[in-house]
Amino acid sequence: MTDKQVHCPSCGAAHGIFNPGVVSIACEYCGNAVYWDENKLKNAGKQSILPEGFSRLYRGGTGKLTGKGGFTVLGRIRYSFGKGFWDEWFLEFDDGSTGWLTEDNHEFALETQAKGGKVPAISRLLPGSKFSVRKIPFVVEEVGMAECLGMEGELPIVVQTGETYAFADASSPNGRYTLGIEYDDDPPTIFFGKWLIYSDIRMDDEGLDW
Repeated sequence: MTDKQVHCPSCGAAHGIFNPGVVSIACEYCGNAVYWDENKLKNAGKQSILPEGFSRLYRGGTGKLTGKGGFTVLGRIRYSFGKGFWDEWFLEFDDGSTGWLTEDNHEFALETQAKGGKVPAISRLLPGSKFSVRKIPFVVEEVGMAECLGMEGELPIVVQTGETYAFADASSPNGRYTLGIEYDDDPPTIFFGKWLIYSDIRMDDEGLDW
């Protein structure tokens, strides 16, 4: 049974919500984004249709992640950084926890939002800049503006096509950890992550003939 059912305010289609952390969906029938606040449904407008691309992941797909176990892909956001784009896949694990799998040029990192930690102002950051968060050293790889190109499925945040924010991406010198900083609020939102290798992700339908 679903924990919650919402009806699209645009077309009236019903959507069952299983994860209590989900606060927005893209309607599968009319393409409108729907979000809710204090049990009030709101319409965020038509979403851009995201192409499937060449990713191993897809909405509704299931698989296993090394160290985390089984997962289901609930949703996706695509962002542009001018020279290209990246996808952020929202996963629900079998133990009920959730996480974000960031995919950029077929490279994956598992990220979770950090509680606490301070980062420099974006005006102080350039590629190559060095700083530490929670005593872990990081080197800035990219600084820029991100634009939301669209979303699909179920998400724990409200996003709208066309919204922008400043961002910085960094990695630890040993290549193990990632750090994503979204300067969309004060203080900024920080995501810690860990780089994954190909064999860390195993989709349940990989190797099947279609």
